[in-house]
Amino acid sequence: MDGAATDQTWALGGMANVAALTFLVARAVPLGWTVGIAGGVPLARAAQRHGARAGYATATASLVETTAIMGPARMGIPVPQAASAPLLGALAGRGASYVALAAAGAAVRTAYYAVTSAFSIVVLVGLDAYLGTYDRVRDLLGFLPSGTTAALVLTFASLVVWSTGAGLIQAWVIRRGLARWEDEVAATPCSAPLRGADADAAAESPHAGALVLGAVAGFAVTLASTDPRALGAIALVLAVAWAASAADGRAVVRGVALAAPLAISTLAFGLVGGIGSDRAVLRSARVALLVLIAVWVRSAAGSQGLRRVSLVAVRRLRRVGVLADSAAVLGAATPVEDLAGSARRLGGRLRSARRRPVPVVDAALGWIAEESVRLGA
Repeated sequence: MDGAATDQTWALGGMANVAALTFLVARAVPLGWTVGIAGGVPLARAAQRHGARAGYATATASLVETTAIMGPARMGIPVPQAASAPLLGALAGRGASYVALAAAGAAVRTAYYAVTSAFSIVVLVGLDAYLGTYDRVRDLLGFLPSGTTAALVLTFASLVVWSTGAGLIQAWVIRRGLARWEDEVAATPCSAPLRGADADAAAESPHAGALVLGAVAGFAVTLASTDPRALGAIALVLAVAWAASAADGRAVVRGVALAAPLAISTLAFGLVGGIGSDRAVLRSARVALLVLIAVWVRSAAGSQGLRRVSLVAVRRLRRVGVLADSAAVLGAATPVEDLAGSARRLGGRLRSARRRPVPVVDAALGWIAEESVRLGA
């Protein structure tokens, strides 16, 4: 790899770090959704400067970093951003209009939400429970059309409306961020950029690979059946694994807090949809187990362990060009958990901003430019 390519890889690693940190902080601050949208700007910048492939490689690296810290159960904000922001950045680099950017963002989000909604409806909640709930709502409101087709069409239409609104907001934020990037960078004092250590040399959980494989097996068995014996066995194995591993006990509380709303909503769909209390409880328990497995593997393997396993997996799939680039970006990136100072600087900017969406976005955009200089992006 020549010097120019190496400098580009370091720059993309810095952008991946900035995006991941923005996604992380978005979980813990007021108006966090506005901060999360700003997290797409460095991914768009990577695609604007270096092409769509580089943008998606950076997005993949940012997701690995984010998952390593937060775990796989809390990715609702980062994934849609990572899927759409690089495309918007590449289009912006070609001079696309605001409407074109918004339409592209809405299209990507519609596809993403359609896939995730189909998985939730068919696999987790159950199509019978979902349609039964729709029929109950239709009986109450009276004006909704009846039938399976009507229920699914209205569901998809609601996803399109939601994605269109999100696409309009995302396009505005990305255009604003890209337009201000050069000015913000020029006003930021330069310092020696941080250079990340390759994950091969990073500390890791000695059994991270086995823990991740165990979690994957647990996911597969839990998704395959709602048989009470299978779910009971998974629950028992998970309890033993939690007790035997180095998982933080406080993670149990966080896991329950994450699992409870999803389990309760699944139970409500089942009861309202008329599938019977036994089936509804089993489906609710399965959803809770899936979340708890995700929380457990993050706590047991640790952030460096998940990062290491993810990097190994990406490198083994290097025949896919974007993943080969992602492996290089991950190797160049500074592990996010080592950048607590960056998070504190963002927190300081947010505390000084008015608690309104535009000032919060502007504060996040200013921090992104500042950190991009510090990280050599």
